[in-house]
Amino acid sequence: MVGDVGFTLMMKNEMYGLKRPSVLYRCKSSGKSLRWHVSIPHAEFTWDFEVPPFGTGVVIHRCEFKSSQGTAEVEIKTLSMTSTLCGGHLCKYIIRPNGVYFVGFETYYPHNILLRFLEFVRPVDKLVEPWKAWSPRQLKALRERTSNRTRSDDEKDVDEDKEDDD
Repeated sequence: MVGDVGFTLMMKNEMYGLKRPSVLYRCKSSGKSLRWHVSIPHAEFTWDFEVPPFGTGVVIHRCEFKSSQGTAEVEIKTLSMTSTLCGGHLCKYIIRPNGVYFVGFETYYPHNILLRFLEFVRPVDKLVEPWKAWSPRQLKALRERTSNRTRSDDEKDVDEDKEDDD
């Protein structure tokens, strides 16, 4: 719409020092559903969207993350005034071995009584959501899917061998 404020969300993988550092994630909003992405360390993924002006509307992205460290779900709320917290119109989220971080700015109010009505902004590198360990049920389902894929691949190989014999 005319007058909407443009934003970009960025996801960056910083899963350094792990045996399996890749991360699988996807984000959805009411206006857009992004496909699943496989991310390796140093990889960045961005997408653009618009928010109604003057704080009258909010765009909510719900993001799911899966890694060797577990799972995480993050809800990202963006208002037109969020540009102050993002340091412009690029909001950065970093995926690290202990969870998902927001890297930008936060507002704070000094404890000085004379300045109680002033609002300040400071840089922040804040853990938004730690990894939740995989549940036994999730692990079992994952193993079953993996073993079914392996078995079906083996069956295809056997079928191909039979065709070669003919």
